[in-house]
Amino acid sequence: MLALSPLSALLGLLLGFVLSGVLLALLKDKLPQDHGRAYAVNGQISKGKARGGGVVFIPVFAAVTLLAAPFSWERCAYLFLTLAAMLTGYLDDRADLPWGELKKGLLDLAICLLTLVTFMNTHTEYAFSLFGWKVVLPWWIFGIIVLFLLWAFINCCNCADGVDGHFGTLSLIALGALGYALYAFCEGGEWALCALVLMGCILAYLLFNASPSLIMMGDAGSRAIGLFMGILVLQTGNFLLCLPFAIVILLDGGLGLLKLAVMRTFHSKTFMMWLLTPLHDEARKKRHWSDTQTVFRFAIVQLICALTGLLVMAALR
Repeated sequence: MLALSPLSALLGLLLGFVLSGVLLALLKDKLPQDHGRAYAVNGQISKGKARGGGVVFIPVFAAVTLLAAPFSWERCAYLFLTLAAMLTGYLDDRADLPWGELKKGLLDLAICLLTLVTFMNTHTEYAFSLFGWKVVLPWWIFGIIVLFLLWAFINCCNCADGVDGHFGTLSLIALGALGYALYAFCEGGEWALCALVLMGCILAYLLFNASPSLIMMGDAGSRAIGLFMGILVLQTGNFLLCLPFAIVILLDGGLGLLKLAVMRTFHSKTFMMWLLTPLHDEARKKRHWSDTQTVFRFAIVQLICALTGLLVMAALR
């Protein structure tokens, strides 16, 4: 692993920010329009807004990363798969009728499988750390866990994206924590650079997504960010770090997925009916939080969890 050059980090961050900001401003009128979400809180407010902004800033992220980071075939493969996740999300964003769950599920499975194969072909040890102890797993158990982890990140990030500025802010905190952990504790300077470039792109997007938003990232952005966030977790060598660094994102989007899965599998109509999902809808509709309160309070919890995770890593080093 190479050390992170402060100059390349700064240039990567600024280049991602500037290029994403300029292109979003120029192309926002070319993006598809949102149709509104029938079952989401305040879902009709988004109707007519530009959707699919991820198709603009995710390619910027990939291009700047290739330019700023040391060349690696493994990283090229991950960037290609991230673009594939973006493309499938964008095609869904621009479709007149949303894609069915089976179609999206099969595409997710294919992308996650290719990501898993890439990781297992470029790493010889399948392990994770737990309180300073390294636990080596059989390849097939490791593969199942990683496959689920990647699928969870793609779909939880997608479901967590529903309030102006919400997912963008949470993803910045998660990426910042992952980037610092990779740089300070995991000898992964080049992967920390990738996190910084993506943060720069998301910061530019937030200029247009702060409430009241002009552009939404859509599935093109959230699914690609989710996949690459999962890849960064794998690069730390400890997939348990997804808990402190991205716990709010995983709970916000994941509880709804869990609720739906249990209700369909066991034909239950009462499971978790006391909780409105995603959690940001519970906060806005039942707790009567404003969008701003929801974004700030969720972000504060995520920041505290991420800082706690980093401090524990420092203490165990």
